[in-house]
Amino acid sequence: MAIDPYAACPGGTGKKVKFCCDDLTGDLEQIDRLIEGDQISAALEQVERLAAKTPGRACLMATQVKLQLATRKFAEAAVSSQAFLAAFPDNPLALGHAAVADAIAGRIQEAAAQFDKAREAAGAEISADLVRIAATLVQAGAQAGHTGFAQGVVEWMVDKSLGTAEEQRLLASVVGSAGVPAALRTKVRLEPAPADSPWQAEFDTGLEHAEAWRLGKALTAFRSLKNVAGQSRELFTNIASLCEMLARPFEAAEAWLALAGLPGLPADDAVEATGRAIALETEADEDRSPTVPYERRSAMLVLGPEGSATLDLLEDKLRHDAHFEPAPFDRSQWTARGAVPPRSAWRVFEAAPTADTPARLVATVLIFGKQTDQEPLATLQGFAPDVATARAVLEPVLGAAFGEPLSATLPAATPTNWLCGAQFRTPLPKPGAATPAGQPSPIDTMVAAEQMALWRRFVERWPDTALPELLGKTPRAALGDTVGARRVAALVGQGEATARSRDESGAWTEIRSRLGMPAPTPIESVRPLEAVPPLRWHRLDFAKVDLDQLRGVFITALDAGFDLAAERSARALIARADATPEDRWEAWSMLEERAPSTVEKLDIIGHLREIATTLKVSDGMIDVAELRVRLQRGDQAEIAKLLDGLRRDHARDQKVLEALAQVLMEAGIDLPGMMAAQTGGGMPGGTAQPGALAGGSAAATPAAPSGLWTPGSPQPQAPGQAGEKKTIWTPG
Repeated sequence: MAIDPYAACPGGTGKKVKFCCDDLTGDLEQIDRLIEGDQISAALEQVERLAAKTPGRACLMATQVKLQLATRKFAEAAVSSQAFLAAFPDNPLALGHAAVADAIAGRIQEAAAQFDKAREAAGAEISADLVRIAATLVQAGAQAGHTGFAQGVVEWMVDKSLGTAEEQRLLASVVGSAGVPAALRTKVRLEPAPADSPWQAEFDTGLEHAEAWRLGKALTAFRSLKNVAGQSRELFTNIASLCEMLARPFEAAEAWLALAGLPGLPADDAVEATGRAIALETEADEDRSPTVPYERRSAMLVLGPEGSATLDLLEDKLRHDAHFEPAPFDRSQWTARGAVPPRSAWRVFEAAPTADTPARLVATVLIFGKQTDQEPLATLQGFAPDVATARAVLEPVLGAAFGEPLSATLPAATPTNWLCGAQFRTPLPKPGAATPAGQPSPIDTMVAAEQMALWRRFVERWPDTALPELLGKTPRAALGDTVGARRVAALVGQGEATARSRDESGAWTEIRSRLGMPAPTPIESVRPLEAVPPLRWHRLDFAKVDLDQLRGVFITALDAGFDLAAERSARALIARADATPEDRWEAWSMLEERAPSTVEKLDIIGHLREIATTLKVSDGMIDVAELRVRLQRGDQAEIAKLLDGLRRDHARDQKVLEALAQVLMEAGIDLPGMMAAQTGGGMPGGTAQPGALAGGSAAATPAAPSGLWTPGSPQPQAPGQAGEKKTIWTPG
């Protein structure tokens, strides 16, 4: 590609090519051709030869760092970026590349500072290379858990109209999918100085720097006011927000805590400021104690003269003991890394599960046979408190004692996550007669019992569990002082607001009652989108909210993960006489996805059918959604009727066919195998095979999971991905 001699120098010098690197134009064009031909390594070799021949040229140094990063030569890129920055300390690309090198090395705070300088040095002339650097930093910041920094870079790109709208949305989704803590999902805007304050001029100077994205200078200006405006809510809000965007979580947390302690601050504001501080403390140090460590222990198995036959007997003993259950494992993952796979794997339960009493899964044990250099052994793994429980169950059965934990770097969980992540198990119900209409199925009963056991244990143990968020105190003990009480209120409030199920939300509410905490007061607001922070939306009196505002609360709460507000606003939409059929469709769709039982799901699907009739739209995706529920219940007659209707009425609807294929595979039906065995388009039992619906194999390749969709929700992901959401077509 020919280089325009009056274009900006690719080295970020701010000069034109003709007046900066005119003698290298031919070489730069050759490098561009190699890059366009995807010959990155060859381009890098060419740059390195030229750099050795003509050292100290910004265009070559910038290109060299860019190509080293592209070829994942991170160590070399770090050295080259340091040399580039030393030679051109005010060059925006040199500063930007240094930021990327710091981010790759995990030094996000240093990366944020360098990128802040790069933005200032670039001024209004922001090159495409600097935009690409910004996108890289968004991904690095999000991956490292520095939400404020990553989101701040995205906001800068939006403010300056950099990149396409699609690129901006993609980067915003990268930040959102990184697991933003609930307390940080609300964007805090910079506050103006209080009217007639004696230090308004200095305050306004800080705001001017911030609005121009000179964040470091803005922070310095606001810090200088601490001695004269130390009781200013606006000051600490701005310091905290800037520190978040500059990846300084400790300092941001200190500012939010200082804000929470200001006299006269409303209690809700103080609690939410404390919640942000807790999230930022965790961002700064994810491994704050106390934690629940994961550990692994081994025990040598003493065999009799029968050798492996004794292991067979041991495994048979485990198989017939209700405390144990065989666990599947992938042998290929062991052999791929050159490790000897175990003979078998077993789940260990705290007690024998019964139909009435679910048992908690506490650990996994792997049984290894005798090797050339190793006697047979058992390896027990799980979280430390659970391993202790499992040992009491397992050691008498094995006739062996487990040793000290094996030394290895293993993950740890916060106590709250450990309690919330407990798994319970009841025996699978035996196949029997079809479940009567309107009655919970055996699966419903089983899941409800397991959920009840999970949240009952959580409610009983959490109030007296030491937590890192409470600086090592238990919630009950932390309530003894004002600061600790605000921390507990923040944790409980966020738990209620983001609970994914009614059982979970109810558990947090019961904890509030057990600890003697006051119930949150309802909030009345006609326009809560502007007046009420999102963490409080579940407390709104939705009957008094303007309809357009109600729609906005519903969509925003659903998208941001404030599930209790989303559910309550959905029910309010359904109850509104002035809500449109489309409003009700979206609200019912959200409620169907979160309905705890198949009975409730079927009832909601009935409402969706009524709305589809009103709107005169296809009900194919509703049939698919109902089929998923009927398969869970085992309603054979209804399953056959739905499949026949799908074959008859929706055989040419590709979206329906793809969703149908997904549902059948979710149910464990070997659709590709059935397709291969198809001879005349019939399924066992006389029902048409899904492949016959389209007259071909299109249905065998699922593309979009099916279920309920609402505007603003993420695009559907492939089955099995984290955060998977089901989708159903909506009219309109």
